Amino acid sequence: MTETFTPDIVIANGTKSGGQMTLSDFWNGTKHRVRAEGLEQELKASQSSADELRKRCEVLEGQLQQSGLLRLDEIKGLVKMEEDRLAQTKVQVATAQAEVDAAFRNLKDIQKAILVAEDTVELESFALYVPKYQFTNSTDYKGRLDAIREEQKESARRLSKEVESWGHAGVTLTKTEWKQLRKDVLKLSLRAFNSECENCIDNVKFNNFDRMEERIRRSFDACNKLLKRTECWWTEVVLQRKLVELHLAHEFQVKRAEEKEMARQAREDQREQEKLEREIREVRAKIDKERRHFASAIQKLQLRLASTQNEQEREGLQARLTEVVEQNRALDEEERLLDYREQNARAGYVYVISNIGAFGEGVYKIGMTRRLEPMDRVDELGDASVPFRFDVHALVFSDNAPALEAKLHAHFAVGRMNKVNGRKEFFRADLKEIEGVIRANYDAVVEVVHAAAAEQYRESLRMVMPAESIQAAELAVAAGAGADLLVASGVDNSGRDIFEDKASCAQ
Repeated sequence: MTETFTPDIVIANGTKSGGQMTLSDFWNGTKHRVRAEGLEQELKASQSSADELRKRCEVLEGQLQQSGLLRLDEIKGLVKMEEDRLAQTKVQVATAQAEVDAAFRNLKDIQKAILVAEDTVELESFALYVPKYQFTNSTDYKGRLDAIREEQKESARRLSKEVESWGHAGVTLTKTEWKQLRKDVLKLSLRAFNSECENCIDNVKFNNFDRMEERIRRSFDACNKLLKRTECWWTEVVLQRKLVELHLAHEFQVKRAEEKEMARQAREDQREQEKLEREIREVRAKIDKERRHFASAIQKLQLRLASTQNEQEREGLQARLTEVVEQNRALDEEERLLDYREQNARAGYVYVISNIGAFGEGVYKIGMTRRLEPMDRVDELGDASVPFRFDVHALVFSDNAPALEAKLHAHFAVGRMNKVNGRKEFFRADLKEIEGVIRANYDAVVEVVHAAAAEQYRESLRMVMPAESIQAAELAVAAGAGADLLVASGVDNSGRDIFEDKASCAQ
């Protein structure tokens, strides 16, 4: 019987066995049989291993399925927990949003308060004190100041009513000794506090008021801090009285200074009035003298005219008589104007003047005078208090000079250099704009000089500047840059002093 052996394997020579066994296969049969048995054992081992792996896989699949179910429950629980936490967070967010909205509303209220106080804060930043009490004169301030000081004296007489206390602070003293000790300590602290307050009140000024008020508050807190060791302290009433006294004392000084300024201005107005009256008397005396002279001349000419028979001489005398009569009539017109100026207290001259050597370009003094000769007033303003004379840009006679002056001051109020004292009539303005305002409020012809002569100022520049820089300096001065040019040109000390005076005054 012939056997066939057809394993699907690759042998060494690279061919497959699939048909009848050859002789060489017979001689190698044992080798192949051993090889086949080995492969069969390997196959069984592989199948066994595969079975074990399959079982293991089934076990793992079961565990995985069970684990997956448990994990799903856990996930659902976690999701529920997170949903609850999210709900709580939403509630917290809503609460926080409500608080934020309330905070924003509070912020808006604060911003409104800041806006209301902004002008006051700005004034204080410029060292301008805003009065707390609106008394009309210093006498009222003095009376209120005396009253608040009397309240403090009465407070010192009854110390116990201005003090709060916790007890005896654990000190072993009799009740009488403890009262006396506390009274002595309170007196000592009050003396210290009053001394500090008096120092602040005596030295308070417009530019240090806030600092002095803070010093009083700190002194009050320091005294109370020391007093608390004895378990007693001053009430807020004591502090408030001192702050009221500080306000009153400062405003009393301010009002008294204002009254002094008003009195000074009244004296100046009185001097101006006296000068006007003196000028009127002098002019009236001059008119009377000239009238007597003309009357005498007319009388003499009439007598000569009546006594002469020479026709040619009569013609000369008649012409001379006519001339003298006309001059006498001119005196009548001059006297009529003089009577008008004397009776009309509002008639006068509004002047616009400048001093570029003292104040720089673009700064003008706009004022008025009732003097018959307004240039006398301008010359007085250019006295020794300024380095150079004033230049006149406009001189306008008005039947109501104060009204015209007030309109000019109101129009250029933004450019007023001294915003505290309204009697200081210097303005930073454009001359063409000043001219326009005058023409808008004045019917007659107005002559305005736009270029200031400033003779002494320009001559002073020529004396200290190199010749080649004179023309450039004049152009720079016209452009308002004279100080910078002079500093850049490197002149000597005398020239530098001139420009330093100009620059400092302009600032």
